[in-house]
Amino acid sequence: MQWILAAPFARNEEGDWITRYFGGHARFVTAPAPYDHDRSRAVTGSRQWFDYLWHAWQAWRLVRAAPRGGAGLLTCFPQLAATSALLKLVSGRHDVPLVAWCFNLGRTPGGWRGRLARLVLRQVDVFVVHSRREIALYAAWLDLPAERFVFVPLSIRDEPRETREDEAAPFLLAMGSANRDYRTLAEAVARLGLPTVVVAGHHATAGLELPPNVTVRRDLTLAECHDLCGRARVNVVPLRDTSFTSGQVTVLEAMMLGKPVVATRAAGTEDYVVEGENGLLVPPEDAPALAAAIAALWDDPAARARLGAGARRTVQEGTTFRAVAPAMAAVLKTAQARAAGLLEPPCSRGREPDRLRGGAPSHSHARASAAGPQSRTAVSRPLRTIREP
Repeated sequence: MQWILAAPFARNEEGDWITRYFGGHARFVTAPAPYDHDRSRAVTGSRQWFDYLWHAWQAWRLVRAAPRGGAGLLTCFPQLAATSALLKLVSGRHDVPLVAWCFNLGRTPGGWRGRLARLVLRQVDVFVVHSRREIALYAAWLDLPAERFVFVPLSIRDEPRETREDEAAPFLLAMGSANRDYRTLAEAVARLGLPTVVVAGHHATAGLELPPNVTVRRDLTLAECHDLCGRARVNVVPLRDTSFTSGQVTVLEAMMLGKPVVATRAAGTEDYVVEGENGLLVPPEDAPALAAAIAALWDDPAARARLGAGARRTVQEGTTFRAVAPAMAAVLKTAQARAAGLLEPPCSRGREPDRLRGGAPSHSHARASAAGPQSRTAVSRPLRTIREP
């Protein structure tokens, strides 16, 4: 089957993403993104929504050009999932399988926005989330069966490089803007007096009184962020809202560089960070606990080396594009079966799961296969199985 890829970062088929490592029989065609995606943006404005709708329309043109039943649509990020689902609803093309990869919301709106989301997003055949907690959260919000949602580990481009900690001028690093709790971090590092660098958008630090040992940097390139991460003695990901996923990219990119992370225990971290094996987790909004975890790593180079090695293994074994490609194959197969009517709809939300007609494996088996082979290492424990929370 041909799959049309609509992703804000995809400009052509030469890009390095999961589809490049796909070993199945599917063929991928990219609907080029006509805009630049800004991950640091706090909200999606009307201009951005128009860009997403136009992108989705271009993708649907490619779907319509294919023989009926011969093309599906694979989107990345909720905005493209929503606009593509709207076009599917309006066109009446329920036979087109639609996959919402990386379905991650900062919040679940209510009121008319929530009602519109429930109407439109029912057109999505499979939602791929990167936190197990999100399955129940989004299923309840959209009034959909949990079986429509699949947990697959977030994946990143594996760019290992030799890093060298800055021993002459050691510092603590915190990067990212979404749902960051820099207020608690500021309180923790004020207690410790350690040199701290924060890399974040203006809205993430607005209104905060930061201690003099904290320096804020903005508008850095990805290469500059990786350089800072590699030179930092300790990387911290403090999160404010623990109900929604955030901070995963920052966590995984630090792990990719072999750096242990101190992170808030939250939906975005608990599936990736294993306490004492590849990082440390602290309770939300607990400055004393955060300070204690930072101090424990700051003063123990052996612990940093051990956790850093575990962090690197976590990425290699479970969160690279190549590692999650088998999971994508399972997801696309399930979406195709659902759109073709081979999956019977459940009687109601939360009851009997979808089953393949003719005695084939149920969708729950497809979810299990999306986990890929079980890792033999303890650091991959959070990535081993796919189950509903």
